[in-house]
Amino acid sequence: MKRKGGKTTTVKANAKAPEPRVVKTAGPPVPVLLSIVVGLTSTNILASSLLRLGPQYLEPVYGNVLPRLGFTHSAVISMVLGSIIGSSYWRRICRNTDTAATSPGAPLTLDTRTGRAIAAAFDIAAILTALAPLRATYLFRWSDTLGPMWGPLLTQCALTFPVFILGGFAATIGAARISHSQHSAGRRVAATIACLGAVAVLIWIGQQFVTPQRSCHGVLLNAGYAALSSLMIKLLTGYQEDLDAAAALETLKENEKSAPVVRSRRLRFLPTVAWIALAATAFFSDPACTTGVAARGSSSIEGFTTLYRNESTTGWVTVADEGDRSLRLLRSGHSLIGGHWKATSESIFGIFYYADAVRMIRGRKNNPAAKRLAADAQPAGWTQTLSRRALMGDGSERALQIGLGVGVSARLLHSQNVRVDVVEIDPAVHEAAVKFFKLPKKLNAVHIMDGRRFIDEAPASTYDYIIHDVFTGGSVPPSLFSQSAVSQLRRILSRDGVLAMNYVGVPSDRRTLSHVARTIGTAFPHVRCFVEATEDMDRMANMMFFASAEPLAFDITPDLLRLIGRDTIRARVLGEMLRYELDISSFVADAELRPITDDWNPLSEWQVGTAIEHWHAMRRLLPTRFWLNY
Repeated sequence: MKRKGGKTTTVKANAKAPEPRVVKTAGPPVPVLLSIVVGLTSTNILASSLLRLGPQYLEPVYGNVLPRLGFTHSAVISMVLGSIIGSSYWRRICRNTDTAATSPGAPLTLDTRTGRAIAAAFDIAAILTALAPLRATYLFRWSDTLGPMWGPLLTQCALTFPVFILGGFAATIGAARISHSQHSAGRRVAATIACLGAVAVLIWIGQQFVTPQRSCHGVLLNAGYAALSSLMIKLLTGYQEDLDAAAALETLKENEKSAPVVRSRRLRFLPTVAWIALAATAFFSDPACTTGVAARGSSSIEGFTTLYRNESTTGWVTVADEGDRSLRLLRSGHSLIGGHWKATSESIFGIFYYADAVRMIRGRKNNPAAKRLAADAQPAGWTQTLSRRALMGDGSERALQIGLGVGVSARLLHSQNVRVDVVEIDPAVHEAAVKFFKLPKKLNAVHIMDGRRFIDEAPASTYDYIIHDVFTGGSVPPSLFSQSAVSQLRRILSRDGVLAMNYVGVPSDRRTLSHVARTIGTAFPHVRCFVEATEDMDRMANMMFFASAEPLAFDITPDLLRLIGRDTIRARVLGEMLRYELDISSFVADAELRPITDDWNPLSEWQVGTAIEHWHAMRRLLPTRFWLNY
């Protein structure tokens, strides 16, 4: 206000009035964009890895079928739930951005809030994942109460599903910020969905290429990766906050306002310290994170002494002695794949001796019964000498065992002068069989590889006998029971060669039994099946299929059993085998019955009931404390 010539005039102020702040709709700046890329990439890697590690971690307690039942669907639901939470939180960020930008604290823009939210999600994921071994150890104690169906699901609710929720949350926040530059709401939604769809596809592709690793090590590595991702995002977000603070300071100076009070960022790194402490605690205190008997902390529990333990291709492989019954047991995951009586070294599972009958078939050149008849025509004194040799081959026979276990069949055939090749996918199983179950070191050949790949590549007409026993953890590998696999087995057998294939299931389950029998029958005209001694056909049992291009008539004579030793388990089992034959002739000859193929292979679905029964059978056979001591 100035007075001039008696008149009063008004002079406008030169100072500009502060303009209202408008939320930017441009794309995220480079530091925040890099934070989002790190977040999306980490979500992909963590989800892909946990899709494999989640069921693997539960396998020693629940088997290899039940932990995978519905796991992928539940993981997807968890990520969708995380996306819903992330979408809600994103709307909150958008609503509060203006208020946060003019608060007396450090200026928080849309970009810095995005970075902080993603970093917080990975902080929580790192801590939860680092705690997973300790939480799992506690939850496994309740496995008997939870049961084989609910136990895996409820355990995963505390183990991996929260991490999937956090991954969905972080991915949604990042995708929403990338799409925020779109001007219309419809385009923003479409861009967000497209971004999340790309993440989902990458997760699906990634889990196809995840390499096998030790379960506990893998979990802790994932925790470390989440912590590292959070640290990178915090550094990038902090840099962006510095840029925003500098810009805000310039604006405040222009408006002659006091500078804001910047908060300390030191506390942001406390979650990283917590992860290091928790991961170290789990690694050094949880036996599942280390291998070897000494690493178990206590190699003995009540009634059992652990002799060997190693986490390998098929999971945890353990050898333990049971003192009360003087047994030595070989365990793979939640399954006994063999064992013997320490006093006699005889198998505790009689079904393994059924396979010995492949050399007791009428018309075969090295049939021991035929040799015994030939001996009767020899002079006195020669008969006894020949009787001792009646079980021995002439060195020309070759046998293949697919699935080693403790090596009962391989050891017996080797002792009968048969050249034996072994195919076993898990090197730890072979090592345990040699060290603790007297498997000969000098077999003809040992192949540590997948059985299906071996039979696909093996030369034709190589073997006189094939022993096929690949059951473990509650199931059989479906690919080794398909029509293609059976055809390959027929191809690598000699003209009158014999296949002995063990299938574990319920004898009264005619659906599964009929399709397995029909599948074998497509390659072999002669098929017979014998179930292990049992009175209850509704309970899980071993069933041994014998198949050949030539008729199958067994010469299991009293004289032959005497040569074996009447008091042995082997002789008793072979002597009773013919009494337990299952009539499968109608299945084998039924041309309308669909064989199992590589394209149509329902065994995974059909084996759920067998897996449940197997879990209960293992818990009845041995106490819970044994199964938790892996």
